[in-house]
Amino acid sequence: MDTPLQQILYVAAAVVFAIGCRSFDNRFIQKLGWFSLLAASYLAGYFLTGQHIGGAIFIGAWFMLPWLEIIFRVRKLRFPIKSEIKHRFPPSREVFPELGELSREAEDVGFNEVGDTGWQWSQTDHFMRLFYHPDRRIQASVALAQQGDFGFSYVSLTSRAKNGVTFTTTNYPFAATMKHSPKHRLNRYTHAASLEDLLERHEEFLHTHGMDTDGLALQDTEYLHAYIERDMSAQIDHNITAGVIEPTGNGEFRYSWRGCIFLYWQVLKDMLRV
Repeated sequence: MDTPLQQILYVAAAVVFAIGCRSFDNRFIQKLGWFSLLAASYLAGYFLTGQHIGGAIFIGAWFMLPWLEIIFRVRKLRFPIKSEIKHRFPPSREVFPELGELSREAEDVGFNEVGDTGWQWSQTDHFMRLFYHPDRRIQASVALAQQGDFGFSYVSLTSRAKNGVTFTTTNYPFAATMKHSPKHRLNRYTHAASLEDLLERHEEFLHTHGMDTDGLALQDTEYLHAYIERDMSAQIDHNITAGVIEPTGNGEFRYSWRGCIFLYWQVLKDMLRV
C-alpha cells in the first residue's frame, strides 16, 4: 500500500504535468493537461476517502463550482438594458500590450483604422478599436474586456448583408453569455494564428452562407459604433423575449433562472471543449 507521502507525490506529479501541458499553444496538449488535472482531482479524492466515489466527487466539484458561481454571484448582478458606446482613449501598453501589434496586422491586410470606442457593462470595462475594409466590406474590432485585474483581448470580423443578417467571425475565448439574435450568425475560431488567418476563416464563413461582396452592405465608418450598439440592443431584446434575462426596473436586467441554466450549459460546453 502506498504511503501518504507517495500519494501526495502522485497528485503533485499529475498537477505539475497538467500545468506543463497548459503552457503549450497546441490545443491537444492543453486538453491532455485538463484531463491530467481531472486525474489529480480523482486521486486526491480517492486517497482521502479510500473510495472511488470520493474521487468521483472531487471530479464532480469542477463541474459544480460554475453553477454555484452563477446562482450566488451572477444572478445578483444587474446589467444596463441600453449601453452607450462612445469614444474612448486606448488603455496603456501595460494593460493592453497586444493593441499595437494587432492594429498593424489589421492595416497590413487592408483595414483602415476608424477610431477607439468602448462601454461599461456592469463590472466589466470594454475597449474596442474599430477598422473597416472598404473593398471587402468587413468591419474589424480589436477588443479588450477587463474586470478588475483580469482581462483578455480578442478580435472580431463583422459583415452586414443587405438582407439584414450579420455575420461575425471571432476568436473570443469564451462561450456566448446570451443567445444571439435571429439575424446574427456567429463563427467562433478561437485558435486563429493571426488576424489574416481569422480573415480567411471569415471569408470561408461568408461563402458557406452564399454571401459575396455584392450581397454585403456598405457601412458608414462614422457610424460603426452605432451599428454595434444596435446589435447589442437587438440581442438584449431577443433574450428578454426568450426568457434568458428579465428586466428589474431602472433600465436594468438580470439573468432569469432559465438564463442561469443557459449560462451553466455554456460553461460546461467550454469546459468539455477545452
